[in-house]
Amino acid sequence: MPPSSPRATITDVAKAAGVALGTVSRVFNHHPDVNTEIRDHVMKTARKLGYSRIRRRTPSVPVTAPSIGAVGVVIFGMDDTLVQLPIVSSALQGIEQALSAGGRNLMLATIASGNRLPPFLESDQVKGVIIKGPNQGVLPPESENDLLRQLYRLPRVWLMGRLPNARGDHCNFDTEAAGRIAADHLLAKGHRRVAFMNPKPGQIQFEKVKTSFQMACSRGGLKCTLLEVEAGPPLAWPLPSTTRQENVDQLIDEWNALPVATRPTALFVPSDRTATQLYAALAQRRLRPGRDVSVISCNNEKSLLVNLHPALTTIDVHAELIGRRAVDLLLWRMAHPAEVIDSQVLIEPALIAGDSVAQLPYPAGR
Repeated sequence: MPPSSPRATITDVAKAAGVALGTVSRVFNHHPDVNTEIRDHVMKTARKLGYSRIRRRTPSVPVTAPSIGAVGVVIFGMDDTLVQLPIVSSALQGIEQALSAGGRNLMLATIASGNRLPPFLESDQVKGVIIKGPNQGVLPPESENDLLRQLYRLPRVWLMGRLPNARGDHCNFDTEAAGRIAADHLLAKGHRRVAFMNPKPGQIQFEKVKTSFQMACSRGGLKCTLLEVEAGPPLAWPLPSTTRQENVDQLIDEWNALPVATRPTALFVPSDRTATQLYAALAQRRLRPGRDVSVISCNNEKSLLVNLHPALTTIDVHAELIGRRAVDLLLWRMAHPAEVIDSQVLIEPALIAGDSVAQLPYPAGR
């Protein structure tokens, strides 16, 4: 038997068992609508992964806190490959830890098309919800979507992305700080020509980081090139899987076609998943990160980075902490139902220096 991993998450269990996150949630919450075979399979998978569900503890909460009850997590509008990204899994781990510390159960549902209600919403089993929705496109009006209408009846917090027409509180990493950290690091390493590579235009997290990076480059005197694929037609739910490799291939070819004298010496990509695809694209062209071009990324999704060589320089967004703070914000909202102004909590990211950003002799690259 492989050694147990206390860091295994509910997302890891769902992926390994080949079932939906909601199914795992129902098994762990002892719902009767799961057949015995699936229940046994999920529990066996959890034991194999070393997943040990965090036990509810007697909460040490003030008397003014909301009454103890279940909290729902609703993930909608996204393909399963997006739900299974390590950044989402880490945030869910943080949510589960925080809820357990407060003596609350976690009820979780994934609704790819956003066109149905999870049972715990229909039966009013939860007192508040944390929502992980799509980060591209526009939400439909409440009048046209039963799921949104039910979610908006409850205290709610959007997790790591809130579309412009979404209503409710939001917990995220500080995207402005992430872009600034990347630009400052490249400047300190002697780079003067840099590029932001965006294979998914319109993704709100990517767009915010892009804008911040461009502004920080301008302040620091760096020439910033934008390498970005053309925006496609309006997207329908569920959003497609993670960034297509061909988009990254196209952008690296555009970069490689630039004259050497003006070609950016460093590339900033907005996610570690994109960075792994960039490494693959460079390898196919017999180019090496950190030697032929420097690479810096964002998220610090360790399971994606473990086999990358050279070690990737990335920005840790502290996804697990975001999950915990989302619970704190939700509990505050539940305790203050009369407050009508939406709130936002931003977590400060931090640089994780690897070997993928070369030190250039100043003022090389001017």
